[in-house]
Amino acid sequence: MTDVMAELVATALDYPFPRAGHSFLFADGETLDLADYGADGLDVALAQCGAAPMAERTAVLAYGANAAPTRLERKFASQTPGAVFPVIEARLHDFDIVYASHFSSYGSLPATPISSPGTTVQVAVIYLDGNQLVRMHETELSRQSYVFGRLNCVRLVLDEIGSLDSVYSYWTRHGSFNVGCSPLALAALSAEGRRFEAVAQDAAQRLARDYLAPGCDLNKFIAETASELAICQERSRALSEGAPPFDHPQHEILATGSDRL
Repeated sequence: MTDVMAELVATALDYPFPRAGHSFLFADGETLDLADYGADGLDVALAQCGAAPMAERTAVLAYGANAAPTRLERKFASQTPGAVFPVIEARLHDFDIVYASHFSSYGSLPATPISSPGTTVQVAVIYLDGNQLVRMHETELSRQSYVFGRLNCVRLVLDEIGSLDSVYSYWTRHGSFNVGCSPLALAALSAEGRRFEAVAQDAAQRLARDYLAPGCDLNKFIAETASELAICQERSRALSEGAPPFDHPQHEILATGSDRL
């Protein structure tokens, strides 16, 4: 395996990427600890960075790469001046985070929320200003794998801030990746009362490989998905056939890959 292939495989298998483990202020690639800030303190921290206050921001659920500092740095590297926004740890009740039935541009099996009564899963909420939300749309909707909308009638408890009963979110338009009749939860995200089997990215990739390309070397399978757009698209189409769609009854789709804010 070449160095380039090895790097592709390592990136794909690293999903959902390392998280800070606490709430933080993302400030042009830096992560500033918010452990000592409450809701009022967040506005102070934002003002110190010359950034828009909380009242002018949109709360967006983050459960995969969008909660990882290294991936946020990549997504917002082009913004001038540098992007500044809070990333708040939270617990989402009666949901779980499972693998989606499509592949990301870098070859991973990405995540998506799913209804799961009795489950409480650890997620994050990012508060984006208008320009930051446009940029997030560019990264999430361009390949038309996700939609953007609002989840209503939810119970989302944020560290040091309180609760939300609705939140904006991205979710897959292709359904969840099921093995047998059950989705697969992300082992990297902790949860209480989990109903679904939880596996790591490498195990999910093996299951996808066994279904799509039996006998193929796993590293070769991942590198092909990550490096060849046509292969990625074809495998995503095959994986999504018959996949159960997003099932939260109180949701509203607001943007798709062909839309802009």
